Amino acid sequence: MNVALRCDKITMKFGGLTAVNEFSVDVPEKEIYGLIGPNGAGKTTVFNMITGNLQPTSGVVYFKDTPLTGLKPYKIVSLGMARTFQNIRLFTNLSVLENVLTGFHHKLQYNIINTVLRTPRFSKNEKLMKEMAMELLERVNLREHADFKASELPYGDRRKVEIARALATGPKLLLLDEPAAGMNPQETLDLMYFIEEIREKFDLTIFLIEHDMKFVMNLCRRISVLDHGVKIAEGAPEDIQKNPDVIRAYLGDIDA
Repeated sequence: MNVALRCDKITMKFGGLTAVNEFSVDVPEKEIYGLIGPNGAGKTTVFNMITGNLQPTSGVVYFKDTPLTGLKPYKIVSLGMARTFQNIRLFTNLSVLENVLTGFHHKLQYNIINTVLRTPRFSKNEKLMKEMAMELLERVNLREHADFKASELPYGDRRKVEIARALATGPKLLLLDEPAAGMNPQETLDLMYFIEEIREKFDLTIFLIEHDMKFVMNLCRRISVLDHGVKIAEGAPEDIQKNPDVIRAYLGDIDA
């Protein structure tokens, strides 16, 4: 099994509080892997350690064979990792195209002087970035919305635009923090198909946090469960649903 992401006993302490305690996971390449647990379990803290927003108190995160310890988030992005957040972070007054263009900023090949003077290099790069952004929107079936303001889109489509912007960075590993949060059942179903589609189209590994259990159970091949910062279970969806520790900690009497 080729591993895209490995967390080796990562721990995060804030003063006397241990938010995550020796969390380990291997996320296989080209799979959709889920991380679940009750509110306050430490899921987003795990993502923050993976993406460099927090440095683990102990333990190591590996992206493929590269240790990420001490790297800044922008360096981790340049290695091929991208992330979305629970709360959609779009520029609502910009168009869908303009939002996606911001994801290409790391590929720009001009400086502030080129920008101010509108040099040929500036014009060439701007044209190339727009072409790439439109091609990306085409691949995720959002091209017809390119000129819409982000604020004009339904909630589910705004989430897709956020994911498209993350894809603009050219990731091989995509981290999604509660992508279905706030969606109605139809939007959630559409998103589930969308995530599976982009995994295939872009040859991605996807690691996601989610509270919608039907969404997770139908989409992910393997799942880890956190409770109070400790991993209490890992396995296939059918095993997780039957695990008594998981049921007590989180799932309850879910009809999945």
